[in-house]
Amino acid sequence: MKWFRLFIFLGVIQVITCLPGAAQPPQADRVSPDRVWFEHITVDEGLSHSDAMCVTQDRAGFIWVGTNQGINRYDGYELRSYLLPVNPRNGLAGNRLRALHTDTRGRLWAGSESVGVSLYDMHRDRFVSLRQLASPTVDRGLLDRLDLANVEAITSDTQGQVWVGTRREGLFLLTLNEHQQLTSLTRVSAGTQADFWVTTLITDRSGTVWFGTAHEGLWWVAPSGTPRARTVILPHSGASGSVDFPTVRALHADSRGGLWIGTDERIYWTHNSGGLTTGRAGLTPLNGTVDEIESIHFDSFGHLWVGTNYGLLFWPRLPGAAPAGQPPIDQGRQTTFYPRDDDPHSINSGRVHQIFEDRNQILWLAASAGGLNKVDLGRKPFENLQRQFSQQPTLPNNYANAIYKDRTRNWLWIGTRNGFSRYDLTTRTYQNYESRTLPGDATGVDVASFHQTTDGTLWVGTRYGGLKILRKGRLSTLTALPGGLSLGSTSLETMVEDRFGTIWVGSFERGLLRFDRQGQLLGHFSADNGRLPTNQITFLLYDRATDVLWASTRGTGLLKLQIGPDSLRVLRQFRHDPNNPASLRVNYTWPLLKDRLGRLWIGTIGGGLHQLTTDRQGREHIRRFDRVIAEPNIESILQDEQGDLWMGGAGLLRFNPTTGQAIRYDVADGLQSNSFKVGAAYRDADGTLYFGGIKGVTYFQPRLIRPNPYPPVVQLTNLRIFNKIVPVGDEVNGRVVLSQALNQTQTLTIKAAENDFSIEFVGLNYANPQKHTYAYRLIGYNDAWVHPAPGQRTANFANLPAGDYTLEVRAGNGEGQWSAKPATLQITVLPPWWKTGWAYLLYTVLTVSALLLYRRITVTQQTLQNELALEQYKAEKEKEVTDNRLRFFTNVSHELRTPLTLIMGPLDELVSAGMAGGLRDKVLLMHQQTRKLLDLVNQLLEFRKVESGHVSLRAERGNILSFVTEIFLIFKLKAEEMHLDYDMEAPTEPVPLYFDRAKLEIVLTNLLSNAFKYTPENGKIRVTISMAGSPDEAALFYNNQLSNNYLQLMVQDWGIGMRPDEVAQIFDPYYQASHTNTLRMMGTGIGLSLVKQFVEAHAGEVTVQSAPGAGTTFTIRLPFGQAHLAPESIVDETPTDPHPSAEIPLLPERIATPTPTPSGRILLVEDNDELRQYLSDLFSPAYEVHTATDGLDGWDKALSLLPDLVVSDVMMPRSNGLELCQRLKQHPKTMHIPVVLLTARVAAAHELEGLETGADEYMVKPFNPKILFTKVSVMLQSRARLREYYDRQILLKPTTVVIPDAEKQLLEKAMGVVETHLADPEFSVPTLVREMGMSQSAFYRQIKAITGQTVVEFIRDVRMKRAAQLLTTGGLRVSEVAHQVGFEDLKHFRRTFQNLYNLSPSEYARQHRGNPDE
Repeated sequence: MKWFRLFIFLGVIQVITCLPGAAQPPQADRVSPDRVWFEHITVDEGLSHSDAMCVTQDRAGFIWVGTNQGINRYDGYELRSYLLPVNPRNGLAGNRLRALHTDTRGRLWAGSESVGVSLYDMHRDRFVSLRQLASPTVDRGLLDRLDLANVEAITSDTQGQVWVGTRREGLFLLTLNEHQQLTSLTRVSAGTQADFWVTTLITDRSGTVWFGTAHEGLWWVAPSGTPRARTVILPHSGASGSVDFPTVRALHADSRGGLWIGTDERIYWTHNSGGLTTGRAGLTPLNGTVDEIESIHFDSFGHLWVGTNYGLLFWPRLPGAAPAGQPPIDQGRQTTFYPRDDDPHSINSGRVHQIFEDRNQILWLAASAGGLNKVDLGRKPFENLQRQFSQQPTLPNNYANAIYKDRTRNWLWIGTRNGFSRYDLTTRTYQNYESRTLPGDATGVDVASFHQTTDGTLWVGTRYGGLKILRKGRLSTLTALPGGLSLGSTSLETMVEDRFGTIWVGSFERGLLRFDRQGQLLGHFSADNGRLPTNQITFLLYDRATDVLWASTRGTGLLKLQIGPDSLRVLRQFRHDPNNPASLRVNYTWPLLKDRLGRLWIGTIGGGLHQLTTDRQGREHIRRFDRVIAEPNIESILQDEQGDLWMGGAGLLRFNPTTGQAIRYDVADGLQSNSFKVGAAYRDADGTLYFGGIKGVTYFQPRLIRPNPYPPVVQLTNLRIFNKIVPVGDEVNGRVVLSQALNQTQTLTIKAAENDFSIEFVGLNYANPQKHTYAYRLIGYNDAWVHPAPGQRTANFANLPAGDYTLEVRAGNGEGQWSAKPATLQITVLPPWWKTGWAYLLYTVLTVSALLLYRRITVTQQTLQNELALEQYKAEKEKEVTDNRLRFFTNVSHELRTPLTLIMGPLDELVSAGMAGGLRDKVLLMHQQTRKLLDLVNQLLEFRKVESGHVSLRAERGNILSFVTEIFLIFKLKAEEMHLDYDMEAPTEPVPLYFDRAKLEIVLTNLLSNAFKYTPENGKIRVTISMAGSPDEAALFYNNQLSNNYLQLMVQDWGIGMRPDEVAQIFDPYYQASHTNTLRMMGTGIGLSLVKQFVEAHAGEVTVQSAPGAGTTFTIRLPFGQAHLAPESIVDETPTDPHPSAEIPLLPERIATPTPTPSGRILLVEDNDELRQYLSDLFSPAYEVHTATDGLDGWDKALSLLPDLVVSDVMMPRSNGLELCQRLKQHPKTMHIPVVLLTARVAAAHELEGLETGADEYMVKPFNPKILFTKVSVMLQSRARLREYYDRQILLKPTTVVIPDAEKQLLEKAMGVVETHLADPEFSVPTLVREMGMSQSAFYRQIKAITGQTVVEFIRDVRMKRAAQLLTTGGLRVSEVAHQVGFEDLKHFRRTFQNLYNLSPSEYARQHRGNPDE
């Protein structure tokens, strides 16, 4: 029987279908079922299961959906899934939901199959089983029965008690305390039955609980007192007898107090549910039968919705008041909604289990296989005309370009991309023209504009299809025009008719065309003929009162044209001016509208909305609205009866010019799409507005389009840290950040390591969530509201300063309504550990400690610095004393050299002169002691060098044995005098070694002197030489000490010895060991210091072993080879005198000396009177000698005398010899004079310094007088030979004078250059110097030294001497000779020649021509 009824029902459904998509304009007092728009939330959108079984809304505003695979929470954007725990008693998961309910205390309950009920813990964001909530006093037996029951329905009463209806387990009553703990669980019997099937369960507005059963009828429980169920058996209204309810499938208590009852086949209604309990009210059945009712809902608009297993039934409300005792619905207009494949907005399932209306008048339908269906009861009454496959004919194409209504016939003309259609608003049928009948949305003739003339003829403008004219049912096409114009090659975008009865057609390529009503062309206005500034016309608006035709254009802005009966002229052009904000933003204009106030509204493509107004003076002004309306493309404009502007573009925009409020409507509000096309708009006389777009035509009554009055309720949904969602109860960085759901959290604590977080939020209003806008602010950081981008529902924060903040979030519904109360969250951002109070306390302690430590360290350092300064002061004073002592020794040494010179000079002469034997021996002894004194002076100077850090070696390879033996023998005589056992032990073969003879001599001399000094008479001294390794191999070192291949030399005595503390200081400068009565002389304390320095300079080692009374042993180790020596320390292996400047060889009694030049003039500069007199006596017999006492005196005399040679001391008062030498070598008059420097400074650096100043010779005091005399004589003779050679070269006389090759080559080259330019009067010194390739000063010095002349004198001398030669050898006249030697002025030549030779040129020629030898 059931299947038979299902078959009959489906057949009826096919007959009773919803009406076609076309409809009359909506009325205010009724809602057509064709306007019901279903939106679907299915598994495709994230629903857990295709079967939605129940739905409810919680107190926060979220929608909860129970499915066969858990629960989903929906916020308008996303679905969040929840799974119920497994029942441990039967091992079944409670995810097959059958009931959801939000009780009067705001608690969310879920009932499922075989698991009983669960409660949503909003703080932990999870569902918990009832057993987890039960207190110990709860009846465990009942709890066990409920745990295994199949829950069918849940409700709650006004006392907050929860009623749970089950399948076959009866009705349960739950009582919970304020801590959500189950304190009582009881069963409510239905009469005598405790185990029965509860099918439905509700609570009416009086608090009475109603429940229906299977086969047990309808029952109710009073709102107070002991819960006791009573059944309902009432007489049928208007008939005798009684009717019971064996099975009640659905119950609904409406807001008016009525009760709706669904049974197996019928629906009953009573206007007063309370009357049923007293028997004063009866039941009224609805007409007809309804099978398998699942749910009933009477919505807030008075419509009845019934969900069944065979579709959704709908009864609209009655237009007026219902008759007494009759239901308040229009039973004659029942509609059944069922899935339709050709309608995406139809219901998607025929099985509706539950119908729920939320607080914003949204209807939610839980359906099998369809998920959740949403119906907005307050949906905007936008209606659409679209292609309907179930209706033929239908609209030929959904792309609507043009709309026009024939008001007299109630026809709506729609131009599409596939011809045009006439829609009869009365019969709701279509008739198509110029369309192609093809499957789908076919394209054909593209219609762009309509115009109906006063005689009823319809003009149809097309795009590149000509002009269509429909007159009295006959359609004709106009393409060819006079003058070769073709309408088939242009787009006819707009048409208007003027008061003269002519029709103006605006085209996209041909400008403006003027026709009469018969279609004859009257005029053509375009840029081609110069009558318009453009050919591209987009829209025309005719002002009949002023005969002004407004023309929108593409690229030239807006044109204001004056129309005459046969004329057209341009009054003004409005264009874009980048420098004028009161101009159009772009030049692409399209729709135009003149409102009731006379203002012209201009829509542009890319520049938004503009307004053209005229002030009292008649001046026209453009006003831009781009800051008010963000829509850049205004494609159509209409004005409604209230004065609001409706603009098509990206959706529909409603703009109130008075308030400036703009509301956007989109496809979710019921529009055909979010794209409306240019010019496709029309306003009917009844106020209906028509807009065409890409999916058909949308039409509506603006007065019925009311803004959504419900602002969204803002809820905080998620917390993300580093872009990861933080679940409730999960640990992050070792702590639980969210102990409860975010929308239940009052304070959020963020640690420094988590200071990159975001808060997600949502506005709960399900009418059109995509239109919601949001704003948030973080008080304490930025009090200004931040508006996220569309679609963004996240507030992001990073690196917030530590502190307390308040996050506020609000939402708008997109239609001017904002949340009255923003969602708030207190946020505390903790500082990093190094910025906490404890950290700052630690910093304070550390700072104070650091300051104290710093103070202590500072005081300690200051004490140490004072001590150091004192020690440094002592050291400096000691060094100052030492330096003074050294300086004294040095100066004394220098001063000793001068008397030594005066002593050794005469002694040398006496030794050379030959004397009697006894006297000669005494003189030789005096000479030797003077020599020893000189050695001591030299040793003092060596120590000064060591102290200054200037120890340089001149090592050469030699036989060390012979060298040591020589030094050993020097002390032999001394040993004999002291009766010492003095001996030497050494190898017999020669031992080669690289050593500095002078330095090593000082070393050995000091060691032997010390041995003799501290050894008493009849004592013992030994010198021992031995080897380690081979002398032919390089020395080996280990840890900077010699390990092999070295020479060892020991000097051992058996004298008084030293204490251990003295041994450690024996090599310190000026240190002297303590002495006993055996010490016969005192030393200086510098000898052993020199020993250590010189041995270490050889990379050797020196050690000492000594004990008091046992003697002392010095051991020296010197490395073999030369690898340990620097290359500059090694000299050629030639025998050298260890005292080149000190040792004076004995001269033979007769020595050959150069013959001096009697004319030589010598200047002696010496501050010591005796030495100056001695030198004067030395040179006076051979030369003309002049003396000076210091450098300044010598300089003055050198300039006045111009001597042939200068001999000068170095160390002199006022000006020393180096300064004198430098001045002599730099002055042109004296730079050629040779200089010989005499000094007591023997260091090589001093000698180098003297030579660098230009000295020709450097001799060290004391000097050998004969060597000095010889060197001076040789230098003077060399200069004399140069001058003689020069004179002979100039005179071309043969010479045998021998001069050095370098000077000879220089002189010959210079003379050759002068000879080459002899006849050139312009030849000068710069030319000569340049060709010589030398600097002028160097060349000058060389010429002066060789010739004694300046360069100018040299050139003049060569010229004059060549002239003298020509005068004596040739037959040339004086003038010719003058010309050949470069003189242009004969007088100047004669004067110069006479000054040189004391004869005139002619006289000189007469005297010498007869004597060619002269």
